[in-house]
Amino acid sequence: MIKHILTALALTALAPLALAQSTTADDAEAFVQTQANQVIETLTELNAGQTDLPTVQAEFRERIDALADVDRISNFVLGRYRRTASEDELTAFRTAFRTYAISVYESELSAYAGQQLDVTGSVTRNPGDYIVRSRVYGGPNGEEFDVNWRILESGGELKAVDVEVLGVWLAQTQREQILAVIGDNRGDVSAATSMLRNHGAGDDA
Repeated sequence: MIKHILTALALTALAPLALAQSTTADDAEAFVQTQANQVIETLTELNAGQTDLPTVQAEFRERIDALADVDRISNFVLGRYRRTASEDELTAFRTAFRTYAISVYESELSAYAGQQLDVTGSVTRNPGDYIVRSRVYGGPNGEEFDVNWRILESGGELKAVDVEVLGVWLAQTQREQILAVIGDNRGDVSAATSMLRNHGAGDDA
């Protein structure tokens, strides 16, 4: 379910941020307001049948790449095994994780299609490191959801690296699951790659 993705990451396990940052909390809030709503709008078009499926799927992947740093997330969820895996293993894992993550974004965020996301504030943790608070509303049952976004700046560019839904930071949960699989297989990263591929095959079935 939604706990399995939105796809992303605790700063302590990420590469250090540059000392000089060019963005502000207002920039981070505007980034979430724009990019997250564009993702929701793309899914709304799909559900409404306004655009053909291949076109919407291609646009959705572009929207996710604009919103989330999937490559950085894939490095984070590997933890210490990123340093011991071979380049071939890392490439295979990152490819499988990207495919899996985007498919889960598509599946889970479909629940928000037709709704509105409004940013309600933010907290600056460190320069270039923000928690942006938002609320999703306007669904058929009148429900509202608080969603918090971890936004990091790297090279002057803002990206989402984690999202908190119902009190759960989702990339942290994904990291725990992947590390457990690798640990159970004596540090074999390819075991996690196979797991992700199997999930994808199951979603396509």
